[in-house]
Amino acid sequence: MPETTFAQRLELALDGEKPGTFAKRSGIGDSTIRKYLQGTIPLVDKAAELAAALNVSLEWLAAERGPMRPGQLNSLVVTHGVPDGFVPVPRIEIRPSAGAGSLDLYEESEPDIFAFREEWLRRIGVSPKFARLMVAKGDSMRETINDGDLMIVDVSIREFIDEAIYVLVYGGLVRLKRLQLLHSGLLLLKSDNPRYQTEEVPLAEQQELIIGGRVRWAGGSI
Repeated sequence: MPETTFAQRLELALDGEKPGTFAKRSGIGDSTIRKYLQGTIPLVDKAAELAAALNVSLEWLAAERGPMRPGQLNSLVVTHGVPDGFVPVPRIEIRPSAGAGSLDLYEESEPDIFAFREEWLRRIGVSPKFARLMVAKGDSMRETINDGDLMIVDVSIREFIDEAIYVLVYGGLVRLKRLQLLHSGLLLLKSDNPRYQTEEVPLAEQQELIIGGRVRWAGGSI
């Protein structure tokens, strides 16, 4: 029998992160997370979604079986080939290019290869073919994503799909913003850091906003 409850393991996995902040980062409803923290047990599919967003083992979160983070082997830095079960993820930089409606993706040369477990990439919702590693710059998304954090970005997503965090180019600058589309057609560029004001992009100017990818995961340095 587990020695802790699901709510206790969830709280441990949150590691001090506020439920509201985690809700924004994961896309799981704030009220849903709070219900789980109060004792409601999620169905298996929702538990799997929580485990992926928290970067913990589903077996540990659901039933306290095995280690919380098995071997910390979701990512590796390798120098002599990629181990079985892992795939290399290129590290790139997005830069605005000359002319409206375009951007450049620069693959950065690194002496080491960043490799991530293929199963884990698919679990967080990104095909390994379109996974790219980027480094966050600035503090507009603090505490969700901090300056210098590594991000896994799905570069197959080049248009607004749902409210989430995107890497984009707007006004000649590379931005990391949470996008929200209103019924009026107005697009909002929102920062998780309350020091930054929400920007409004009217319909007539949205063609000038170029999305480089959707952030699927962010964390500290490898």
